[in-house]
Amino acid sequence: MDSYAESPLSRLIYFTAQAMKNFAEKALKPYDLTLEQLLLLKNIAVDTGLTQRQLGDQANKTPANLTRILDRLESKSLVARKHNPKDRRASFVTLTRKGKALTEEVTGILESFATNFLRDITPEEQQVIRTAFAKMSRNLLEMNETLDRQAATRQQQATP
Repeated sequence: MDSYAESPLSRLIYFTAQAMKNFAEKALKPYDLTLEQLLLLKNIAVDTGLTQRQLGDQANKTPANLTRILDRLESKSLVARKHNPKDRRASFVTLTRKGKALTEEVTGILESFATNFLRDITPEEQQVIRTAFAKMSRNLLEMNETLDRQAATRQQQATP
């Protein structure tokens, strides 16, 4: 890319997000973790005693995707699923000791990434970025809702 200053903002955001993801995946590789797995581990660490459904909602994962990730984490002895005595269909997801230790270690490494990533960006500039991203996120939610409504309308029109 020749000049970041002249690039469309959406393209710049995309490439920055890709670079962040690539860096995180590379940093996590020695720990045999993916970024998706770490994000779930961090959610479980922050909010212990989540049901699998609550965890999926928090992480914005489909049930099938969440099950696949949890199966891998469970096979690595990082999480445990325990049946909910009040609801046989639900299970709680908790970190094992190994999972807790690994999550703390890796989180520390990625926190130093965040510090370096934001180097030379003033707190005021960071706040402007936060505000702008919050607005973009809100706009994207509205755009998705519009697409969902349009798809539902098309579906209704197609149904005899």
